Amino acid sequence: MKRAEVINHCAEVKRRSLARVMSKQGICSRQEAVRWIESGRVRVNGKVAQSPEMLVALNAKIEVVGIQTPLPKKTLRYVVMNKRKGVVTTHKDEHGRATVYDDLRPFLIRQNITERLFAVGRLDKDTEGLLLFTNDNELANFLTAPENGVPKTYLATLNKSLTTSALEQLQSGVEIKARGEHYVAQPHDIVQQSARVIQLTLSEGKNREVRRLFEAIGYTVEHLVRIGFAGLRLNLLCNPPELNSQPLASGACMECQPEALLRGLG
Repeated sequence: MKRAEVINHCAEVKRRSLARVMSKQGICSRQEAVRWIESGRVRVNGKVAQSPEMLVALNAKIEVVGIQTPLPKKTLRYVVMNKRKGVVTTHKDEHGRATVYDDLRPFLIRQNITERLFAVGRLDKDTEGLLLFTNDNELANFLTAPENGVPKTYLATLNKSLTTSALEQLQSGVEIKARGEHYVAQPHDIVQQSARVIQLTLSEGKNREVRRLFEAIGYTVEHLVRIGFAGLRLNLLCNPPELNSQPLASGACMECQPEALLRGLG
């Protein structure tokens, strides 16, 4: 699938709150959007916006008094990190913990990348592996929308051996109840690499889904690595691990192309 096809698909079928779309288009933060909308500074397709929560298409024409829109054409960047354990996926942590941006920032400086990049989705503090950063809102929307079924592959090490009956439960789907959510997680391409090491792929990417689906069948995940995201695959058999035949050690970053991300999708 080509990036242009992704953009057209997302723009035509996605509708989100105006404040969120303004953030996605790179106009401002959601908080700024709310203030500007409530002060009457924002027009959508020529009409004054009435509410930050009004639903608009991702490619809606948005005008803001005193701001140049649409924004000038920007250089699109794609950076992949092999996230290390112990860092959180946020710009600034209120508890003072290390963040993925502490590892990203030196790489951006070395590569002279000045664009502001955001994480596409997130990995929890104790999960390692592939994490994408970009300023390409359209592609990020495509990769994170559940209905697009973009695959995320994980390698999970459990606290005890997986039984045959537990493996069958995984294969048939696992009911999860957490934080008011009630759904069935349906992993696929399940490979039992050893008694305690399981590889599996998910297409929705809900919060802590891998850990929760194993908890639901009586297991604890002791070590979790995301080894696949969209068209990318991290090879853990190499030391250091490799992405596209290039070394990508824990905490390290590299640039990639959108064609690599979209390989095999659509």
